[in-house]
Amino acid sequence: MKGHIMLDLGINSGSISYEVALEVLGQSRQPFMQAIHEERQKPAPSQVFIRYCESRLAALDELQEALQPTDMATIERILTKGEPAFKVQ
Repeated sequence: MKGHIMLDLGINSGSISYEVALEVLGQSRQPFMQAIHEERQKPAPSQVFIRYCESRLAALDELQEALQPTDMATIERILTKGEPAFKVQ
């Protein structure tokens, strides 16, 4: 992707990239978990917003479970800084 920087993890880093991608996905869960917690503290929590966050968490869980070390294109997207789909705050 033009204008994006891929993390350089060294030579023969396929398995390292896979492990780091799983970690990034795990970190991507945090903002949604925090948002659900904060929303539930409100006097009138938005159920639609909570369902949205829960859906995003479920999608991240599914990707973490299904991701294989051979899915290099997806791993590259996860590890690419600035990739909107996997942006970690």
